[in-house]
Amino acid sequence: MKIFAIAVTFLLVVGNAHAQNVSVHNLTPPGSFEVVNEGGEISLLSRVQVQRLFNGAWHNESTDVRLVRSCDSSQIPNCITLHSGERLQPPPWNGYSCSSQCSASCRANVVSPPGTFRFLVTSCSGDWSIAGPAFDMSEPLNEPLWKPSGTPLERF
Repeated sequence: MKIFAIAVTFLLVVGNAHAQNVSVHNLTPPGSFEVVNEGGEISLLSRVQVQRLFNGAWHNESTDVRLVRSCDSSQIPNCITLHSGERLQPPPWNGYSCSSQCSASCRANVVSPPGTFRFLVTSCSGDWSIAGPAFDMSEPLNEPLWKPSGTPLERF
């Protein structure tokens, strides 16, 4: 049992060693962030998890936030590589569930209510994640390309 505990501790420390080299920083306005790699080359999932603080615990929001350099990216790979010393500042999260960063058409877009949020970045292998600091967002950054009008659909 003691050997098992030592092995588990070793694995957690090794996983955390990579995570300690990656950091997530909030920028202005709320919803803006950057990921900084202060270690060797590292591979991260493109998908960023947005989490909301609710009743003292973090819960996942439904968004399509990605680690992309610009909104021009037509094909988004599952993972991205950050080189040593590299900083990635993706387009900011606008507070919506889809077209979360870039204008796009989507059918079921909803805005997240005001609250406290954070970004969670995960290694491509899924072995570790690093959470950014909490930030408050009171309203969406911009209007998405499509949003519900509030009028019922007509039937023909």
